[in-house]
Amino acid sequence: MSESLIRLEAAAPFDFWSTLQAHGWVDLLPNEYHPESQSFSRVQQLASGKVVQLNISAEQGDGIIPLNVLVAHEGRLSVKDRSEIENVVCHMLRLDEDFSEFYRLCKKNGMPWSQMKPGNGRLLRSPELFEDMVKVICTTNVQWGGTKRMVRELVEQFGEALPGNPNLKAFPLAQAIADVSFEDFQSRVRLGYRTPYIYQLARDFAQGSNCYAKFSDMQIPTEEVRKELLSVKGIGNYAAASVLMLLGRYDEIPVDSVFQQLMSKKYFDGGNFDLKEALAIYQDWGKWKYLAYWFDLLTFHQTAEDTSNSD
Repeated sequence: MSESLIRLEAAAPFDFWSTLQAHGWVDLLPNEYHPESQSFSRVQQLASGKVVQLNISAEQGDGIIPLNVLVAHEGRLSVKDRSEIENVVCHMLRLDEDFSEFYRLCKKNGMPWSQMKPGNGRLLRSPELFEDMVKVICTTNVQWGGTKRMVRELVEQFGEALPGNPNLKAFPLAQAIADVSFEDFQSRVRLGYRTPYIYQLARDFAQGSNCYAKFSDMQIPTEEVRKELLSVKGIGNYAAASVLMLLGRYDEIPVDSVFQQLMSKKYFDGGNFDLKEALAIYQDWGKWKYLAYWFDLLTFHQTAEDTSNSD
């Protein structure tokens, strides 16, 4: 295997470690987190068919933060391959998103949001929408351990292996799943009720369904994208809000058991509550509601953990 170094730059404020730790995506294959070096890696299948391993890390910087992408590959990396890798890393780390308005609202709205450190608020995402949608479906009605298992099985059964290391595989292309029968797919992965949803999603993506291409067009109103998402089997209100966040749209809050627990414990004295009243807590955040809720949840659990450790 050869190695090539690609260097990128992130404009401040940018916090690489926070982006990795913001939610659980870094722990889902093919991503692998390396805490000792505060870096992560993933096997990636490029458009050319070449399968490479990306090892991504960041250096310290003031105005500009250098990013290093060490690429393990066979043969030669073409100009197109290198350009694609740059785009993949920029997309995953959201280097093209502007959070300045969100930071201003954090200062304006006081605690706990005024504690937001510069560069926080970026949540790691996948290179492709198909991968993110599959992973979101795998988070529904299941504990985190079950999500990790389902994603691992999909990667192991349908992902392309890194040359020379059959144990390291990329996230499967939609076509790889669509090429097998439903019965074969069902027999090779344990996805429960999600099986037909993910199989159909793969077939839709493999056929180049136009509706998914529209989702990345930020000129299309979020409500229109949300309606389209809700028409996809396996995507309910929680999943739609989660996919919207991964698309860079933070207008919706993912209402699930975690949201309900936070609302009850922090805002409603441990009791029941009206959902509309709970959602109104974040209404003033406009298109940043998801991130306002995310940081509220993060700091609530951190405070609870600190209190427990001090007892």
